[in-house]
Amino acid sequence: MRMTGMELARATAGTWSGTMPDSICGICTDSRQPHDGFAFLALRGPHHDGHAFASEAAGACTALIGDAAGAAQWNTIDRPRLVVADTLIALGDIATAWRQRLANTTVIAITGSYGKTTVRGMIVHALTALGRRVATNPANHNNLIGVPQTLLAIPEDAEFAIIECGVSEPREMRRLAEIVRPDAAVLTGLATAHGEGLGGMEGIIHEKFELLAAVGTDGWCVLGQGVHALLAQQHLTPQAPCIAMDQGETDQVAWSLDDNRLHLAYGKQAAEIPMLLPARHWAEDMALAATVILRSNRSGITLAAIAEALAGWRPTAGRMQPAPGKSGSTILDDSYNANPASMQAALDTLARMPGRHIAILGDMTELGEDSPALHATLDVSGVDQLILVGSQMKHLAAHHAEALWLSDTDAACRHLRDFPLVAGDYVLVKASHSMRLDRIAALLTSPREDAHAL
Repeated sequence: MRMTGMELARATAGTWSGTMPDSICGICTDSRQPHDGFAFLALRGPHHDGHAFASEAAGACTALIGDAAGAAQWNTIDRPRLVVADTLIALGDIATAWRQRLANTTVIAITGSYGKTTVRGMIVHALTALGRRVATNPANHNNLIGVPQTLLAIPEDAEFAIIECGVSEPREMRRLAEIVRPDAAVLTGLATAHGEGLGGMEGIIHEKFELLAAVGTDGWCVLGQGVHALLAQQHLTPQAPCIAMDQGETDQVAWSLDDNRLHLAYGKQAAEIPMLLPARHWAEDMALAATVILRSNRSGITLAAIAEALAGWRPTAGRMQPAPGKSGSTILDDSYNANPASMQAALDTLARMPGRHIAILGDMTELGEDSPALHATLDVSGVDQLILVGSQMKHLAAHHAEALWLSDTDAACRHLRDFPLVAGDYVLVKASHSMRLDRIAALLTSPREDAHAL
């Protein structure tokens, strides 16, 4: 980004104190990573106040942005300061102002209870491989801080911006939609994830719908498996034209999975992708990603070209990533996140693998009052050996006498340090990120010198 001091003041309804800078080329919210030409914006949080660290950033930054109470502490700092009512709101307002400059960029916003990071990664990977200029969120920067920072980093010549939007509290999505102003929106799926903060399934549906509602009639939406029916139950209808992936519409990419080979079809076009794993949820995600790319196509991209690009996609660390395990086993590290839908999808994928199936499952968090039932009803019928970790997984253990239950991750690490594995074993490790089951995946992963080829 590059904005004048006047543009910043106008966007935030703020007031400059000191000499207003001619221009600012970025916004920094971390005092440890200041840049010349940037403005340091001080955020307040429940356990920190960025205003207290402005002196650390001032050496490299061109200006400071803070609220009235915080800026009053900066009298000894020789930097121009922009005083705003609320710095988090100001961050979003600056991002909105920059978004309005991206007239030649197709902004596609993605949300969902599950699959949003994977679908975003697939779309970005394919478009980049196809030679398009694409911008997207770094890592999981998908909240009211990360999304504005993502927008501010989008260059004006980007052809596409693929913006992931995640929420954990009511009314967050409406604000994100106001900031992003998407040309198109994708809702990958709906399930009881973060239900504790959003008021259960009904609250989740209404919150996620806010992103679709922000797309005008000249835009479009793509809905993942089951989304159309859940929206209809709540009498929610986007004003933009929608492609529902499970409605057999002509604009969607159809798919079928034959072991590790994914078959895609779109009108008279057909293509095939060799899959890393026989994962139906990846197959659904690839078909959804291909549908989004074809719908946004501005230069004749074919399904075959998209399939060739998607064939090179690989999952990021901790998201169903296969790794060589000890004694010739394979570890399926899916420890980054979990909810009932993604947990069941991972278990179903494990069941399709050859050899012995071992599942090490940890608690799924933020499920609210339904948590005991959502844990207890997981289908683990395809698992040969079941190891459960955490207080919520005790509900599943109560229905499976053969399962080994361990109270926490520390206890699991001690027990599994010398866990016997043999060649051909497949071990799924999955839980919510806070359970830190990545430690268990690391314990079971073979040292590099002993690694076998997958």
